[in-house]
This record gives sequence, structure tokens and C-alpha cells, in this order.
Amino acid sequence: MRTATLLLLLSNLIWLPATAQRKCGTAEALQQQLQSDSKTLLRYRQTEGELQRARPSHLGKTAALVNIPVVVHIVMKDPSLVTDAQVLSQIQTLNADYRAANADRSKVPTVWQSLVGDAQIEFTLAQRTPNGDPTNGIVRKVTTRDNFNVNQSAAMAVKHSNTGGSDAWDYTRYLNIWVCVLANNYLGVATPPGNVYPTSEEGVVITYTAFGTTGTASGNYNLGRTATHEIGHFLGLIHIWGDDDGACTGTDNVGDTPNQGNNTYNCPTFPVTDACSPTAPGIMFMNYMDYTNDACMYMFTSGQVTRMQNALATPSRAGLTSSNGGQPVNQKALDIGVETVSNPLGKVCVTGQTPMVVLKNKGTNVLTSAIIRYRVDNGAEVSYNWTGSLSSLQSATVQLPAFNTTEGTHNFVAYTTAPNGGNDEDVANDSSRVTFRYDNEGIIPYNEGFEGGTTPYGWTVNNADNSFTWEVTEAAAKSGGYSIVMRNLGYASNGPIDDLLSPVFDGGNNDSVFLFFDIAAATQTNTNDPGNVWDTLQVLVTTDCGKTFTDVGYKKWGKTLITRTTPTSAEFVPTASEWRRDSVDLTKYARNSKFRVVFRNTTNYENNIYLDNISVIARGVNPNLRDKGVLIRPNPFSSTVYVDFYEYPTELEHIGIYNVSGRLVRRLPLSGLINNRFTFDLVNEPNGIYFVKLFYKNKVRTFKIVKAQ
Repeated sequence: MRTATLLLLLSNLIWLPATAQRKCGTAEALQQQLQSDSKTLLRYRQTEGELQRARPSHLGKTAALVNIPVVVHIVMKDPSLVTDAQVLSQIQTLNADYRAANADRSKVPTVWQSLVGDAQIEFTLAQRTPNGDPTNGIVRKVTTRDNFNVNQSAAMAVKHSNTGGSDAWDYTRYLNIWVCVLANNYLGVATPPGNVYPTSEEGVVITYTAFGTTGTASGNYNLGRTATHEIGHFLGLIHIWGDDDGACTGTDNVGDTPNQGNNTYNCPTFPVTDACSPTAPGIMFMNYMDYTNDACMYMFTSGQVTRMQNALATPSRAGLTSSNGGQPVNQKALDIGVETVSNPLGKVCVTGQTPMVVLKNKGTNVLTSAIIRYRVDNGAEVSYNWTGSLSSLQSATVQLPAFNTTEGTHNFVAYTTAPNGGNDEDVANDSSRVTFRYDNEGIIPYNEGFEGGTTPYGWTVNNADNSFTWEVTEAAAKSGGYSIVMRNLGYASNGPIDDLLSPVFDGGNNDSVFLFFDIAAATQTNTNDPGNVWDTLQVLVTTDCGKTFTDVGYKKWGKTLITRTTPTSAEFVPTASEWRRDSVDLTKYARNSKFRVVFRNTTNYENNIYLDNISVIARGVNPNLRDKGVLIRPNPFSSTVYVDFYEYPTELEHIGIYNVSGRLVRRLPLSGLINNRFTFDLVNEPNGIYFVKLFYKNKVRTFKIVKAQ
């Protein structure tokens, strides 16, 4: 296909329409991802330049053989439906196709036989896990999901355990293939090289009916060529017609593939011509990067091979060429190690820390004793004598002696010695290292305007999927030059959660604690559209450093959240008038507790949410309210009456206001209590004496009030 500029390729991808017929979701998913932000597009452009780099023509024949270790994640309600034999049949197909050793290679038309390329790539099911344990390279995960959506960031949900999927193995050492039920009749989707997607989502997704050559593989896609096609994308190949929808101006950036107008379905008879290649031999419909049936795909070209070899030299793929993931484990008799450290890790909220580690028996002998040692920074070594019984490859969580930490970032290393009183036969896997940080508490009153330009002291972000998350920006601010933003417009997905957590505060004996913040938000969907799912912002409190969370009554979405009422599909950047000041009463959650405030964003692919000037303040309480527990004010009143409670009245059932004749004029259930306050609007009631009655489960309290204007 003739070479066009990279810019033309990208413009073609951006307007590429989705059709129900297309079996591959890679182009659509990439289109969404490249629109997400300028940095992603820049990375893609830089990698594309590397993929087009010229190489000596002989390298396609004599380049060193590369063996790529593969882990297959089978994520289904019944993952046993895809058998080990089916997985092995797919690996066999890949090895034949990528070595140009497929039996149907002879069907390549004579005119193109000399162009057939041997990629010098072979695939092996992983034989060791990222932690060095033996494996067969197959992970089966039971999910409750009916299917996974390709258009949600290349089926990202199947790639994370917290969204019903299976977490990726180290993408620099393994090719991750997920087998599942894909929605909307898609056969597969892949992530191209260049760190366009989060590293935890790199790999290939194949629907279970188009995987391998046996078992659930069926119909026109039962020869394993869907994986061949998608791995081609993973290694930098573009659809052979250039994704230009018949315009004849697109390109796959490969010089020896004929120009082609559009995708090819079914099994046509050679030759096939079109408007872009109107004379014989026409288009190369038997290429693995077209859309023909599996039975009519036979070849990669030498130009495509060069592009894949270039891809294996890029930073996001180079690790695959030297990975030991496909090498068998030489298991020793006595071999132990600390597999992970679960505490301390990340942000810690107290100075006193109790280390928790996972001890792993990596050897073949039963482990009955060992010494576990740890060190913080360059401090003294602490030892612990462990006894128990661990069979081969079993693990146990072990609590180690406590220590006190100080403010700042620290290194923690734990390691093992003396398994069963002897010598460890592989000391290379004995230790595990982590970093953790303790920050001094925030002082109330507190205000954060993000003017430092980076995530402020004491604040942390939980970004479970390693995708878009809270980030400080100078694009907009209520005051000053910075705010913090959650870029939901770039997050082409539904459901991922990202938390922004404040420093630790001490609620102490303050009578009340309040949170204030400026917010700006928009949608790209009309908020009157029924049934739409919206970006949601929720405020929570955690008193145990993020282990559990408490709802404090602030949860907004759609009309209740936005500050720009007109939907926009462009990046929302608020004007000075498009901010709102919100507040939350934290008193009953924070008083007499150490706590962190949590801003939780749940994205549903709408538009950006900005926060600025986040304040935590303490306020005094009316002495009468503190002493009596309830205060009705003002008294006398002219229109509105407030009934405030010092503590949440758990025994209260409802509250009523009666006139002097005993007639009920207003009534509210306990659910009408907002921030420990009932509000009654009596502006239309006549002047006179009224009685406020509090109906508890086993008593009634009555207060007299007077309306006078």
C-alpha cells in the first residue's frame, strides 16, 4: 500500500465509523484513546515513527528468533469451557502463522509468494509466574459478567479483577491474552505499542468462540486467525486497507501491501480488484490483517515483518524479547522467600507500624521453620523466628515485631534465612522491598488550593486501573492558578473509581467539623436524557487510613452535579462563573476521630470535574444546643424554624408542628433530618402559638414557639 503521512493515518482513525460487521475493535478503541489527551497522541506518533524506520532488507530472513511467553486468562462464568487443549491449539496456530509455516501458505497467489514474510517469532505458554513459581501459563477466572465491551478502553474491564476480570501479568515480560465473551459480536481487540494504554491493560482480548481450533471455536473463525490478527495489532500492524473506509488515501504504512479500499469479508476468489487497486492482481485479501474468514487468511508480507520487528525494539515491547517467562523453573529442595509486604505500604496514617509479610515456600521440601528479618531504611535489623508447616508453593501471612516511623518516605525490606535450619538454595528470591510514607497531620482550619502545581503534601490518589485519575492542572482555577481535575471526558469507560484522599485530620473535641470546596463540572450528554449513567462525585470519610469508608451524605451526578448546564463534547474548562461552593457537615463522622476526607469519582464517560479551595474548618456550637441536646430557633420566628440536634437522634421517629388548636400543620420523618437539622417553612401560617413535638420510640418532648411578624 502506498505510504501516506502519519498525520493522514491519524485523521483517518479519528473519523472512522463503527459498523456492526467489523470483527476487530482495535481501530475503534484506538480512536477513543488517541482523543483522550495530547500526551497519548504524542506517544503514538513517536512510536509510529519507530515502526516505519527502514531496516536492511535481509533482516526479515535472518533476524534472531524471538520467543514470546504467553499467559492466557480465561474469564468466563464457566472458564472450563475453554480447555487446555484449545489453548494449545491456538499457540500452535500462532507459531505456524508467524513462522510462515502454515499449511495453507501454498494458497498464496504466485504473484505474491515472494512477499511472504517469516516474522521469526514463536510463542510459548509461560512456565513461570512473575514471582518465579511454576505455571502452565493458563489462568482461569470465574466472572459474574455476561460479557465485556470492546469500546470501553479496549475491553479494560476484563483486565482487572475488581471489574470482574483477571489482572495482567507483567506486560514487559509476558504477552497477556484474555479469552472471554465479547459484546456486540466483536471477535477481538488489541493494544498497539507505544504505551497508548495503561501498562496494566497491554495485551490482546479474544472472544471465546474465535480462539484456537477446537472446543468452543466455531463457524468462520475456528482456525485461530483472530489471535493472529490481533497480535499483529499488538506488534504494530494496521488493517491492510488503512482504515480509510474506501477513500484510497489511507495506509497501513507498509510498502509491499497493495492499496486497498475497504475490508474484505467471507472467502472471495482470487483475483479481487477494487477502486484502489483496479487491475490484477488487485487486493491482498488473504493477508492476516484483512477481515476474511480464517480459512482464507494465509500470510504476512516481508514489509509487515519488518514493522513487527521494529515494534519489538520499542520500549513497550522490548522486554518480551529477553523474558525468562517461558523458561521452566528449576525448583530447589530448600527455597523460601518473602513474596509480598502488605504493611507498611504506600500511605500510612500512624507512626506505630506492625509489619505484615507473606512467607512463600518456593522449594519442594515441607517448610517448618525459618528466620524472617526486616530493616527500615538504614536502621537496625529486626529478626523473627517463624515456625509452622508449609507445603511446596504454599504461603502464610506472618506478623512481625512492630516499629515506630517518622515523617517522610521510607524503604522497607524483608527477607528470609535458615529454612528448616539449613541453607537457602536460591537466595535471589529471598527478599521483598516496598516504600511507604508517613505525613504529619493536617491542622484544622485547613485550606488547599493546589497552588504548588503538584499533588499536595499529605494527599494521595487511589488509581486502581492505572488509567486516568485526579491530577493537578493549571487549565482552570476558582482562584489562583491551579485546581485538581478528574478528566472523565478522556475516560472512555463506565464504572472505574478514582479516590482523592486528604491528609489525616484530628476531629478532636470540636463541636462541629465542616468541609467546604469549590466545584465545576459538565456533561456531554443532555441531563434530561432518561436512563443515562452519569459521572458521580461522592464525599466519604475514612477513619482507618482507607481500609473502610463512610458515606457522609454527599453524592451528586447529572443535574445535581454540573455547573455548566449546556452539554459539551469538547474538553470542559470552566469559566470564572462556572464554579459552585459546596459544603458537608462532617461532625458526627469526624468529631473525636482521626479522619481523612475522600473525594470519590465514578466515571461514566461524561466530562471533567474540577475541585479547588478545599477547606476543613471547626465551628463552635451554641451552648444551649450542647447543654440541652436540641435547639429550636429562632423563637419568636417570622417564617422559618430550625430544629437542631447536638447528637444524631437515633430513637426519634418523627417530628410534628401543631397549632394552638392541636391541628398538625407540618410533619417530617427522621429521614428528613439533614446534617442534624430539620427545617420547617411556616411563612404561610398565621401568627400565634405553635408546639413542636418530638416523637421518640418511648417518649414525646414538646416545645412552645411563637410566630410574630
